[in-house]
Amino acid sequence: MKFKKILPLIFLSGCASLPNNIAPGYVDTYKTIKGFIVGYPDNVVSRQLVNNIPYASMSLKIGKGPKGLIILESINEEELTWITADPIYLVVKNGRIIKTEGLENDLSETIYPKTNFKQIFAEDIKNLTAYYSYKNPSLFNLEVVLNYSIDSPEEVIILDETRELSKVTEIVRNDFLGWKFSNFYWVDKDFFVWKSEQIINPTIPVFQLEVTKKPSP
Repeated sequence: MKFKKILPLIFLSGCASLPNNIAPGYVDTYKTIKGFIVGYPDNVVSRQLVNNIPYASMSLKIGKGPKGLIILESINEEELTWITADPIYLVVKNGRIIKTEGLENDLSETIYPKTNFKQIFAEDIKNLTAYYSYKNPSLFNLEVVLNYSIDSPEEVIILDETRELSKVTEIVRNDFLGWKFSNFYWVDKDFFVWKSEQIINPTIPVFQLEVTKKPSP
């Protein structure tokens, strides 16, 4: 399976949800920001740079590639759509990537139980069942079993800010395909996910995400 290369650093904003093409209004924003960011190494992603961008942002690192910034394109209830300049979209709900668009093998849908991290902490939930669907090749409603464990809070540095976060390990398993991999989420006392390492398909590299500017409530 091929994995589409993602440009290191990108920034667009708008209101559409998963469009096929970038709307004309995105172009000026991209031109404005591109000169500051594209092609810079990891250590240039600074707090000053993040503060100068008037949108919620996350850093994204895929596998061993360079770290770049992506910005929040739209909010639909609990679903947040983040966009890169390729354009590639990540839809995130409660800290989890639930859908992608623009990859060679997109995650087209994820069906989770109505459970968030607050419930996982409060109810001591250990096991859940979810369903993954993919495009190219098509795979519908693949059942996976999710197992959870929670570590004690630790200090985590994101850019220049230190936060006390609890690490949640999510083991994902499908015995029929022989899939077994782990996702990691670093969650604060309000159950907001600031950092994560997520695998949307075990044949492609891990997605490493850090929230650099939190979306407004």
